[in-house]
Amino acid sequence: MRPLGRFVELLTPDEMSMLHDRALDLLADPGMRIEDERILQALARQGASVDLARLTVRFPRQLVESTIELARQEEAARLAGGHSEQDAANALTFSWHTAYASRTPPVQVSLGGGCPFYYDYPAGRSRYATASDFLRLVHLGEGLPEVTTVGNAVHYLREDDGSEVPPKLVAIKGAAIVAKHSSKPGCTAIIDWRQLEFLMEIGIIVRGSAEEYIRRPIFVNISDTETPLRVTRPEAAIIYEMARRGLSILILPMPLAGITGPVHPIANAIIGAAEILGVWTATKAVNERAPVEAAIVSGVLNPKTGTACFSAPEAVLQDVAVAQLFRERYGCRCGTGAGIIDAPVPGPTAIYERMLKGFGSSLAGEPAYHVGILGGGLVFSPEMLMIDLDIARAQHTYARGLGGEHFDQALDLIRERGIGGSFIDTEHTARHFRECLWMPSLFERAKGGEAQAGWDDPVAAAYESWQAVLRQTPEFNIAPEKARAIDKVVLRAQQALASIQGAAE
Repeated sequence: MRPLGRFVELLTPDEMSMLHDRALDLLADPGMRIEDERILQALARQGASVDLARLTVRFPRQLVESTIELARQEEAARLAGGHSEQDAANALTFSWHTAYASRTPPVQVSLGGGCPFYYDYPAGRSRYATASDFLRLVHLGEGLPEVTTVGNAVHYLREDDGSEVPPKLVAIKGAAIVAKHSSKPGCTAIIDWRQLEFLMEIGIIVRGSAEEYIRRPIFVNISDTETPLRVTRPEAAIIYEMARRGLSILILPMPLAGITGPVHPIANAIIGAAEILGVWTATKAVNERAPVEAAIVSGVLNPKTGTACFSAPEAVLQDVAVAQLFRERYGCRCGTGAGIIDAPVPGPTAIYERMLKGFGSSLAGEPAYHVGILGGGLVFSPEMLMIDLDIARAQHTYARGLGGEHFDQALDLIRERGIGGSFIDTEHTARHFRECLWMPSLFERAKGGEAQAGWDDPVAAAYESWQAVLRQTPEFNIAPEKARAIDKVVLRAQQALASIQGAAE
């Protein structure tokens, strides 16, 4: 089958130009507050107007547009697979739709999220995650073929005896568990720039060399802005230290309509686009060779409570508007916040919210699969992970399209059985039903008298499903000499970081 050839175009070409222009206008006035003098000095050397006393920067339009061109060239090289300059040049001419249609992505997910809470299904409640929870989710990720990278689905906040892990060691200890017990390690979390050297050391041990680590970095994560238009001192220090080492900077703004931005959805799209472009420009000012990436997770005001809501249709619209701008005008990928929903527990509301956001984003040209995260990014549930994989397979089946290449064969098959014929017993059906028909793993299909009490409980089925995966999956353990080397890094990190309190400076 081939994927859908067209997607919903939220913005017209004129509206994309307006979004681009307004974002650059915002970066020129009032600009951004970036709380790191080294980044500001690098921007000043590139011609930006910098006020070191106020830690603010105003970006010249030409500087931002040159950054966009650098990012476009990086994305073209990724699309071309790094084969040749001509391949990269050709990739630049592709629309994102063409590039997407040329290779239907399978259901692939990253296990991450950095949630502080773990949903304990047998107990029916969420609680702070422990070392055992962390290791259990790493083991589960190892056993699921759709999981391509394993990170910190939960934060390693507490030991199994209930004692708290020192805050500056959370990232280090979590990365060490992933390194030692996953064959497909991915992103974890950094909350202080001083953790970076230890995380890199662990990554180099896993990858085998510093060169291979830089080529395929692990144990580094996304960076957040503080909307509107601010990069805090701890986050700015992480961005600077990663950029100067040539590590990829993935920036993720979270504009909230009616809270950190106006209630107009397009206003928050302008803020989100501006923050991404501002951080990209700052990154390239520090080190032009540091790759840049982007995603956006929008929210809106819940007028009933005054809190942020991430599962509103307006939030999806804000995200896909920015994603379309980056895809169609800049030739770059920008992920959306399809993975962040509000429901605090797995169940009907969570399923509704995930399908609303996942299918909304996919139909707008941004197919992505997110698993396990609940409660506005605060709770991780292995039951929701398994449910989300079922939803992802349905979403993927829809995006593959109808299979128009089978027109001629279809006519022959229909004629073979003729008027009033049945196809349930044909060899063709037996051979092809798996590739043509989506068969849910957890969502039972029943009608009328087939249904029995308790048949429609996907959460209970999901619990049994992931428990079975754990039982069937052998534990992964890294080579003993590498495990010992990782333990030594953790010990040195404990000595260096355990006493550090408060925000990074």
